[in-house]
Parts: sequence; structure tokens; C-alpha cells
Amino acid sequence: MSRNPKAASCRTGCKAMIRLLRLKDHSWYISRSITEHNHSLSATCGEKKQWLSHSEIDPLTKDFIRKLRENNVTTGRVCNILGTSRGVGGFPVRREVIRSVCARLAQHNIEDDISKTLTLLDKMKVDDPMMVVRYKVDEGGRIVHMLWCTGKNQQNYDRFGDAMTFDTTYRTNLYNMPFGLFVGVNNHFQSVVFGGVLLTSEKTEDFEWAFANFKDIMKGKEPMTILTDQCQGMAAAIKTTLQTSRHRWCKWHVLRKAKQWLGNVYTKNTGFKSEFNKLVTEEVSIIKFERRWRQLVRKYGVEKNKYLKRIYKHRGMWARPYFMHVFCAGMTSTQRSESANHMLKGFIQRSAPMHIFVSKFNEFQNDRIAQEEKEIHVTKQMKRKRRIGVPIERHAEEIYTRAMYDRLYNELYHAGSYLIKGRGADEAYILVHYKEDGATDEKLFLVKDSGNFISCSCGLYNHVGMLCRHALKVLMHLDRTELPSGNILARWRRDVACETGHVSGQGVETSSLESATYIQKKLMVRRVLAMAGVEGTLDESGYKEAMDALDKIISVRTTRVEEKKIELGERSEKPTSCPKRAVKKGRRQNTSLKSYKASLKEQNKRKKYEEDEISSTSDNEQVTGTRKTKALWEIE
Repeated sequence: MSRNPKAASCRTGCKAMIRLLRLKDHSWYISRSITEHNHSLSATCGEKKQWLSHSEIDPLTKDFIRKLRENNVTTGRVCNILGTSRGVGGFPVRREVIRSVCARLAQHNIEDDISKTLTLLDKMKVDDPMMVVRYKVDEGGRIVHMLWCTGKNQQNYDRFGDAMTFDTTYRTNLYNMPFGLFVGVNNHFQSVVFGGVLLTSEKTEDFEWAFANFKDIMKGKEPMTILTDQCQGMAAAIKTTLQTSRHRWCKWHVLRKAKQWLGNVYTKNTGFKSEFNKLVTEEVSIIKFERRWRQLVRKYGVEKNKYLKRIYKHRGMWARPYFMHVFCAGMTSTQRSESANHMLKGFIQRSAPMHIFVSKFNEFQNDRIAQEEKEIHVTKQMKRKRRIGVPIERHAEEIYTRAMYDRLYNELYHAGSYLIKGRGADEAYILVHYKEDGATDEKLFLVKDSGNFISCSCGLYNHVGMLCRHALKVLMHLDRTELPSGNILARWRRDVACETGHVSGQGVETSSLESATYIQKKLMVRRVLAMAGVEGTLDESGYKEAMDALDKIISVRTTRVEEKKIELGERSEKPTSCPKRAVKKGRRQNTSLKSYKASLKEQNKRKKYEEDEISSTSDNEQVTGTRKTKALWEIE
């Protein structure tokens, strides 16, 4: 019976029971049995499984539930899967029991998280000796930042690190740490990961630590171009750490608020919307972009719109005409980082502990490697049908990957729509589209051919590293059988994995890394022998002096390495604890729902007022309300 007589309880003091006793021969017999009940009996299976005696789950099923939860299967779907696996009758356990098991598993994963994370990273280092992990810890040993790059990440960056995007995502781990992804594009036009970093905040010094350590892991190599959103902290960090890189904004982030800021002009006036989108996505000439922009804002009377003024002032950071002569491997937004973050959330459950996050991120990278190997297989084995029939098409099929060849074929197809009007003063070919020939606003393209390199005024080759339709038209006019060697970037070749050279910004391939390394080592040995005063044959005393000189070099290098670690904020000891878990925000205790909603409304009104004040004075598009903001000109 329940101890509290006023409490609701299913205890009725029922005397029904069965007693079994064991004999000496280990057999059993029923010594007593009472079959009368003083309550209603459970008739169906659904009623029976409500009793606590039906709450036991066998170890095999528990392990199955754990596997499902590790693979980001929700609790509701776990219940459905278990019910389906048992046929029509369903699983003989309540959903509450399964949720309780999932909660216990989650609690077990949280326990000793940092130790499990370090053990996992050590195991990954054993499997991948080239893997590098960098920590930043506070005085109490609590982890602040963590960056790691596998050997495959470093290999990808060495081949395809000329253009890179960086973006952060949220709600991927238990500690609400923003996760930053360094993403690029490989020779199959697939997204490749260069590294990942967990940050506790998004201030300038945090991004400086991330970029400086990433650059150090990649042996000092900086990307030619880096694309980010309009975060001021990122912009300031890039100026101090990636000084030779060209920083550009994601066009999507700049234009995503056009509907909000332009109002009825953008939503109801379809003419403005179509003209505006056509201008920002198709126009490649800087002069024409400037002229058409002025005509557009004057036509629809939006010259004083703050949003248009702001994005026009910083047009050099996002507009397509200003991108065409900057190599970006075809990227004009952080869409690849956004896409990678979206795919990553499919692998990692929300609020995952750190060791599970690292493990699932490793699985995500293995999945990307599998997709790349699939594309390599298709490129090698699938024979493509030539549809144009010119010799250049055959040569492109031999050297380029399937994805790159398909893009070049598209340019080759459209090359037939252009006419060669003649040659200019500098012997450049003048081309025009056949529909615009003779029109007042015809677009003219200048193509210069210097034998092993051909260039066009449209800037597609400088932007993507692929010949445009205008250059291909001139090559077909000259009856060329192969693409110019100076226009073939190694990063787009199908045999890029076998290439040891790298590509400069103008598309000219440098000397082999093996031969360069050999020459450097030979010169280093000569320099050491000269320091030791050895000429001609190396005797025992000369050998000893040379080794002493090397020891001095090693000691100096060790000192510099330690100084560099201090400069990068790297501590020698490993972290001993994870960051503090984020406190969930909600209604305060002893507060009525009505007053809580009123306070939220007041906070939103105050926040909106502050944003309006900032937007009227700041030149920056994206403002984070949780940190101090500055205008871009103040950061310089």
C-alpha cells in the first residue's frame, strides 16, 4: 500500500502471489499460490507493458539504441525503429523507458569528456602521424580553443589551398562553442576540408589565434583568396595574420537582406527585382556595373536608401566585376562552408560531447574522401562522348577531370555564338556575340594570344583558371589542336595527385618540389661544411666541427620554435577540463508568464532600437550584438 493515503497510486494491497521452493536435486515445486486479485487485470499487451516489471531492456537492444543515438537518430525515431523491428505487435517497452535509456547514455557520454577526447585524438595521431592538434588553455587548464588538421587536410591544402572559405556554425556541441571550417574546392569541384577549429568566442584575438595556428600548420602558406561573411573580427584578424591573402565577402550574406531593407520596391516592383538580380549576378564589366547601378537607383528613386548606399560603398568586397580578376576557383560566396556545415549537422547530434563531436567530424571527413575517390574512379573509367568534334575537346578530355571537362565543354559550345570582328592595335582579337553585332551597346571582348598563353578581357581565366568561350573561339580560329600549356592549371588536372609542383597566381607552374628540396639540402650541407671550415675531403676533426655547427643550429631553432609557440598562444600542457556548459536561458523562477513576455517585448524593442542606431552610423552590414562593434575604417 502507498504510505500516503491521499496520494494517487495503483497499489491496492493485492495478496495474489506464487511461492517456489527448491529441492536438494535442484528441482522446484510450488509451495503456495493465491490467484485471487482485488483489482482489475491488464487485458492487452499495451496495458501490460505499463507495469514497471516490463521496463527491462536486454544488453543487445541497449547497444543497438546506443548505435542509433551515436548516428544522430532522434529518440522518437529510435522508438519507431524498435517497434518496426518487432513486427505488428511493436516493441514491448514503453517510450518513456527508451527515453530513459537514451538519457542515461547521454549522461555517460558527458562524463570525463576531456579525457575521452584526448584519448581519441592520441589514437587518431597513431593512425595518422601527420595529424596536428593545437590547444589553447586558460590558467585553470580549461580548454579555450582547439584546432586540428589531419594529414589529408594538409595534403589537400598543399594542392588546392589557393582559394579558401571560412565560416562558423553553432549548436554542434554540448558547450555551444562556435565551430569554424576551413573549406576549399578540389579538382573535381567538390568541397574539401582543410581543418576545423573550436572557439569559445568570436573576437578578433580568437580568429587571430585560429588563422595564425592554421598558417603555421600549413608551413606558412597563405591562400591567395579567402572568402568570409562580414564579421569585423574576421576582417581584422585576416589583416594581421594572412597579410598576402585577398579578403572578399560572401555575396549571399551581403544581398540576403535586400528584401528586408528595400521593402515594397523589391517585393512588389518586379522590374526592380529582376534588374537588380541581373546586375549583381551577370555584369562583369566594372565601368558598366557603375553606370547601370546609377541608372537603376535613379530609375526607381532609391538613391537615399541606406542599405544600397552601404553595399555600394563596399562593392569591391563582393560585386562580381571586382571578383573577375581575383582567383577564387569559381567561388563568390561561403556556400561551400555553409553546405559543409549543413552536412556536418547530419553526422553530429545537437549538444554532442566533445569526444563524440571529434569522432563524428572524422567520419564526416572520411565520407568526403569516399566521395572524392568515387569521382576519381568515374574520371578514370568513364569515357565521355565528344560532342563538338574539335581537337581541343580531345586534349581537354585527356588532361582535365570529368567535372572540369564538362564546364569547359559548356564554354566550348557557346564559343560558336561569337564572331571575330578583327584585330586591335595591340594585335588582340576583337570578339562580339552574333546577336549584339552592330548594336549600340554591344559587348566587345579582347583576346591576346602569345603562343603558350592566351588571355581574355572577360577575366574568367583569372577567376576560375579555365579558358573562356572567347579564348576558345580564337584557338579554334587558329586551328590549334591543344590548349596552351600556360593556361593549364595543375589544380584542375586529373593527375594532380601525381603532380609535385604548385601553381602561381598567373597560372604558371613552378619547378618540381623534389628537385627544389634536393638543391636546398645540398646547399645546406655545403653551408654547414663551410661554417666548420672543411674544404675537400671530410676528416674526423672536420666531421666533429660540422656536427658542432649543426648542434648550434638545432639549439637556435629550438629556441625559435618555443618563442613561436608562445607567440601563437600554444601551451605545452594538455587541457584538463572542457569549457563550462552553456546555461539554458528561460523564464526566471517566481516570475509570471505575463510579466516574462512583457520583459521580452521590452528587450526586443530596445535591441531593435540599438540596431537601427548602429545601422545609421556603421558602414558594416553584419553586426553582432553580443560584442563591441566598430566600423571597418576604424579597424585599419
